Amino acid sequence: MVLLVIGLLMFALLPTSAVMLSNSRHAATQQKLNNIDAALVNFVIVNKRLPCPADGSIAMTASGAGSEGGRTSGDCTNNQANGVVPWVALGLNAGDAVDAWNNQITYRVAFGLTRDPVAGQNAVLDMSACDPAGTAAASGGTVGSINVGTCATTCTGTFAAANCTSPSNFLATKGLDVKSGTPGSTPAAATTIMSYAAGTGAAYVLISHGDNGYGARSAFGVYQTPTSDWTTAAGATFEDPNWNTGHTVTSAAPPAFMDMIFSDASSVTAHFDDIVVRPPLFSVISRAQLGPRSH
Repeated sequence: MVLLVIGLLMFALLPTSAVMLSNSRHAATQQKLNNIDAALVNFVIVNKRLPCPADGSIAMTASGAGSEGGRTSGDCTNNQANGVVPWVALGLNAGDAVDAWNNQITYRVAFGLTRDPVAGQNAVLDMSACDPAGTAAASGGTVGSINVGTCATTCTGTFAAANCTSPSNFLATKGLDVKSGTPGSTPAAATTIMSYAAGTGAAYVLISHGDNGYGARSAFGVYQTPTSDWTTAAGATFEDPNWNTGHTVTSAAPPAFMDMIFSDASSVTAHFDDIVVRPPLFSVISRAQLGPRSH
C-alpha cells in the first residue's frame, strides 16, 4: 500500500517536474546567450568589427571547431549557412557555446559588419567620427543593396554638416531583419520589428532552438532534422527562418529571422520554442563605447 501511494504521488508530480526542468533549461540557456552577447561586444571593442560564424557542421571536438570562419575582403566566405558561435575567437569554452539541450547555438551576423579597418577609412563599427548634425552619406561604397559605408573621414576640424555622416545615415541599410508573429497565424502575417532598410536592424542573432531542437546543430555537428509534419509545412512554421541550414547572409537583402513569445502548442503553425538574442546594431556599437560624438 505504501509503495502504491508513493507511486501515485510520483506520477502526479511528473508534469510539475517536467515544467520545472524545462524552465530551468530555458533560464540556463538565456544566461549563456547573454554571456555570448557580452563576449561579442568585447570582440567589437578590440577589433571594431564582428566575427564570422564558426562551422557548426563539424563536431565541437574536431580540429577547427569554434574557429572563426573564412573571410575574403572581410566578408564571410561560407555565407553562414551552418553558422554557430565562434567560441574560440571569443575566448570562450566549447561548453559556453551549447544550450541546455546540448545543441550548438546558431549565430548569424549582418553582412559588411565583419570587415577589418581599412587604411584611409574609419572602422566599420566605429561611429566616433559620426556627428548627429551631419548630413553626409556613409563613405566607403555600397555592395549590392547593402550599404557597408563608414563615418566620413572628412568630419574633422571646423564643423561642416556636409562633411560629417549622421548616425541615421551610417545605420541606414545595415543589420538583419527580425519579425514577430502571433501563435495560430502564419509567418506570412508576421510583423517586421527590426529592419535593416530603416536602420533599425539587428547586428547579429543568437538562436537556441529550444526544447524540440529542430533546426539546430548538435555538439557533434549533426543537423537536427525536423519531423516530417514540420518539413511538409515549410512556410507555415515560425521556426523555419531560424533553422541552421540554407539561410545565408550575403550582399543581397538579408533573410528575416523570427522572434516571438514562447508557445509549446503542438501545431507547427503555432509552436515557437526558440530562444533568440537580437541586439540592435546601434546598441552593440554604444556598448562597445564606439558611439557617435556629441555635436
